[in-house]
Amino acid sequence: MSLTTLPLLLASASPRRRQILSLPGLPYTVCISPVDEEAMQERYRGPIEGLAQWLAEHKAIEALTLAEAADHLVITADTTVLLDEKVLGKPRDRDHARELLLSLRNRWHHVVTGVAVCRLSDGKPEIYSASCTTPVLMRPYSEEEIAAYIATGDPLDKAGAYGIQHPDFQPTERINGCYLNVVGLPLCTLVDLLARFDVQPAEEGRIGPGCRWSAWCKVYDREGTAAV
Repeated sequence: MSLTTLPLLLASASPRRRQILSLPGLPYTVCISPVDEEAMQERYRGPIEGLAQWLAEHKAIEALTLAEAADHLVITADTTVLLDEKVLGKPRDRDHARELLLSLRNRWHHVVTGVAVCRLSDGKPEIYSASCTTPVLMRPYSEEEIAAYIATGDPLDKAGAYGIQHPDFQPTERINGCYLNVVGLPLCTLVDLLARFDVQPAEEGRIGPGCRWSAWCKVYDREGTAAV
């Protein structure tokens, strides 16, 4: 159970993050951070691997300015898809979505989600953040499959133009790490950050080897054998 008197506020428009955050059994409310993500990203000058965490931190700081954030513990996240040292953002349109999916086809790339948890303490932001990276191999899907997937509209609001969880397209061949990270919110990372504020999940997840929160997480050793 939560040991803090501060209720949780998820500052995200993503329905997928809302679904994931329901797994630990902690009550929360939702708002949207007022940050301009595109303008904020243009200001970033660090390594691309750090972009997602940096954006999550700035989303959190901006969310603290909202009236509904008063006396709340704010959670934010940002997911980036990295291929060939470049960030693949959300597609501009259907043609761009096709271009992104073709660039990823049958290739490994990395999905990085940055997570931040913060509150106001004596009028100043107290913030903890971290990131999670999952290597992902896409399957050799066809042009026809790409067209059918784009027609559903699903890729248009997603970094890299795909959702790993889509039941029909099922774009990935293999992942090496956290599945929920690829969906958009790595719960293990979030739970560790919440612990910094003395918040513990009400639900402990499944008992047994591997990730507590998802049976889809896969970690491989150097010989390519799945460890979980």
